[in-house]
Amino acid sequence: MKIGILTFHCAHNYGAVLQCYALQETLKSLGHKVEIIDYKPNYLVSPYRSFYSKRLRGCNLLERVKAFVKEFLLMPKRIKRYNAFQSFIKNRLNLSRTVKGKDIPLQYDTYIIGSDQIWNPKITNGFDSVFFGNFNFAKNGRTYISYAASMEAKIIDKETEAYYRKALMNFDALSVREIQLKTLLQPLTEKNIELVLDPTLLADKKIWDKIAERPDIDRKYILVYEVRQDSNTERVAQQLAKEIDAEVIKITAGLNLCYSSNIKQCESPEKFIGWIKYADCIITTSFHGTAFSIIFNRPFYCLKLDDGADTRSASLLNSLSLEDRFIDKTSNLTFTSIDFSEANKRLANMQVKSLTFLINALEK
Repeated sequence: MKIGILTFHCAHNYGAVLQCYALQETLKSLGHKVEIIDYKPNYLVSPYRSFYSKRLRGCNLLERVKAFVKEFLLMPKRIKRYNAFQSFIKNRLNLSRTVKGKDIPLQYDTYIIGSDQIWNPKITNGFDSVFFGNFNFAKNGRTYISYAASMEAKIIDKETEAYYRKALMNFDALSVREIQLKTLLQPLTEKNIELVLDPTLLADKKIWDKIAERPDIDRKYILVYEVRQDSNTERVAQQLAKEIDAEVIKITAGLNLCYSSNIKQCESPEKFIGWIKYADCIITTSFHGTAFSIIFNRPFYCLKLDDGADTRSASLLNSLSLEDRFIDKTSNLTFTSIDFSEANKRLANMQVKSLTFLINALEK
């Protein structure tokens, strides 16, 4: 079967490109021909360009000059980071032709839409109908599947509810990543919405072992990875590092003017995986930072920021009986290891369930 995947593959974000790669490799392992549909809306690619005019905004001339100077100083890092992600996208993902507008290729038997926050209107500048299967051609027997679709689950208004009721009708099989989103959307459709794993957790661990690059460091280290920033993350990391006599290494989701060798701003996705795989402990506010810590059975703590975006990590940790690793950001911690035996059993069961959903949906 020929399958086209629509997701956030072009965002220079570790979770985005790695979940895409994971779904691609999982489907290939089932014997399918798989392409990532190279749909690159401006709202996804513009923020990662070497030059992006919105970074130069300011209320007055002085602020704009300061922004320009900052961008000039950051340019070498921005180019290095851009090239690292583009190399992964070019060499690891099997891309279709580049899509112009909503001209989605029609040569696939099945279209799988997801994972990632494809249904989050804050990211997609309002709902992007492409990620709801609204293409420029008639369906004509093709199968549309949502796999592990995500958004920031919350109460939705009547207008948004009406949009969902209509859009969800396009799909032959529906699945989401968080229990909160399933609870929110299930009343809006007669089709059953399955709860499935993010592709990074669905994929065989061997694919991560194969591409993970071991970091060049010869001592214990605690890895910090944040997408949502909070000063407590650094505080907790330093506290635990002192306790276990380790160095603190920080991988950033964006760029800044700090030039410390302990702050990694331009790592490739392969190096990102390697830093987590060999860490003595991970402190994170990120869903995928949490997910890869679990994949490699590394000690970790996920900080609860109470900013409305904790649901994804909370859902995952609750499902694996690891809720004690989801800590209040003001906590003072003492380092403890993790017995992953129960979590691994639960994860294996969830992998079977998620894979069964995919197989059954594809057989339709």
